[in-house]
Amino acid sequence: MMRVPSILLILILCVPLAQASTETTWTHEFDAGYITTKPLIIDDTVYVRTSGFWTGSDDRPVVAAFDVHTGEERWTYVSQTSLQHDMAPLFFVESGTGDCGDWQDLLIVGWVDGKVTAHSPHDGSILWENQTEVELFGITGQMALEDDRIIVPTRTGIASFCLANGDQLLDADTGNVGWRNGVSITEDGYVIGDESGHLHTIARNGTVSTTYLGEGKIRHAPIETRHGLFVHMQTNTGSSMYLNGSLIGSAGGSPAMPLMHGDRIYASTIDEWISILCDTQTCSIESTVPFRSYGELGLRISNSSVEIWAPSNTPDGGWGVFNQTSLIRMEHTSFDTYGTAAPGFSEGILALGNDAGILQVTHQESPSEEVRSENSSLIQTIHYFAILGLFLLLCRSFSMLDWAQMMKIGSAFFLVLAIAVVPELSVKLAEKTTPANEIEWDASWPNEWKQTQVIVFEIDGEERAIGGLEPQDTVYELTMLACQELGIQTQVEQQYLGAYMVAFNESAGDGWEFTIDGKRSPVGMAEAQLGETSIVEWRPV
Repeated sequence: MMRVPSILLILILCVPLAQASTETTWTHEFDAGYITTKPLIIDDTVYVRTSGFWTGSDDRPVVAAFDVHTGEERWTYVSQTSLQHDMAPLFFVESGTGDCGDWQDLLIVGWVDGKVTAHSPHDGSILWENQTEVELFGITGQMALEDDRIIVPTRTGIASFCLANGDQLLDADTGNVGWRNGVSITEDGYVIGDESGHLHTIARNGTVSTTYLGEGKIRHAPIETRHGLFVHMQTNTGSSMYLNGSLIGSAGGSPAMPLMHGDRIYASTIDEWISILCDTQTCSIESTVPFRSYGELGLRISNSSVEIWAPSNTPDGGWGVFNQTSLIRMEHTSFDTYGTAAPGFSEGILALGNDAGILQVTHQESPSEEVRSENSSLIQTIHYFAILGLFLLLCRSFSMLDWAQMMKIGSAFFLVLAIAVVPELSVKLAEKTTPANEIEWDASWPNEWKQTQVIVFEIDGEERAIGGLEPQDTVYELTMLACQELGIQTQVEQQYLGAYMVAFNESAGDGWEFTIDGKRSPVGMAEAQLGETSIVEWRPV
């Protein structure tokens, strides 16, 4: 007799909980590469691209499309010609008509090999493509849309292409190279920065005018405000913020790509998150919060509230969520690690990607405020009465010293109490495991190198190794020390993901990649940590 009401009470409790939970989550792990640009959510599809270092023909940069609700892969396009660091944000253009013809919906991709490809969003097929200037790298910055043409930041300037057929309409060269140098559109034309601290304005007829701001690197699309252009420049000692050519503040190094909403500009560095207020007089820093983020920032607007999401570029990962002036919470996944990509947002949908190449999409149906309130009240009422009922039954069993019934009801009571107190228990965790690759000790290495750090370089087909050095904390430190001992010349650039090895002994090729104990690192060489007996290998891509 006692078993029946207990079961009924538990079922009554669990049914409204199940009905109230409408959130679904799926994940996809790419075989190789980073996700360093924001996933795009268009209607019922999420589009994402990978970037990073690759070796062999099977590990190439890709653009992929998934069903936003189920995670089913709809199509994948693999580049067989692009090299590495494909970090130009994806660009979606709705169908339209213009002076150079009609076009359907397009997903436009800029590649580091200089190509521009326009894909059908439905099946990924290439509708047109064209080629831009390459100087070691090609396209790495944010594109812009103007009427019937796409404006593309090239390595040395800008180019524009007709949306209908991909015909090139403009090719302007600034004489300087850029990196992550997105383009902005103003009344005067197109504005772009470079790696030498210059701000270039390119008129629509191709005429270039240049302003020198100072020694540094401009790695984002300049932001147009009512007080002039805002630029957050990376410098050797940190970063500098300029408004209309004048310095308005300094901050930490490796600045993120800032964004503007309303009368505020939001920025970030390896040291802090920054809120800049643009009032009627000027733009000035209003608040800073200690935080480490130097990728993309994302903007989420819902129910008149504004949230700024910043990926945390730390081993613990996650995303900091800010209001206009402060950090309000951290968002985490079960596979957090370093992150540089902004989240993708749509109504009730959140798409997160990180530097481990993992995409997570969460879809949540949001009932109306009235329905949500009614459901919440109903569930709470059932919780209270169910707990009270089971508690009374437990007390009655205790008074009758019916130990068997008391154990049964007591178990149900504590189960229901746990569910009532913590109604959103996690029942599914995504796990990422990577098998370790064993590195065999080379018999030709001296025994004195055992139990020390060893580093190997394969340069122009010749392998050189050294061990027994003073132990170093990072790959960068060990590499610099080893090259000094071996007489190897290095060329290092500070790029979006940190210090990047361009060449050993002037050998650049298609780039360089390192492994630690046979495994690729999810972070750059300046942050890749070493153990006391780590074996580091540098190989050409």
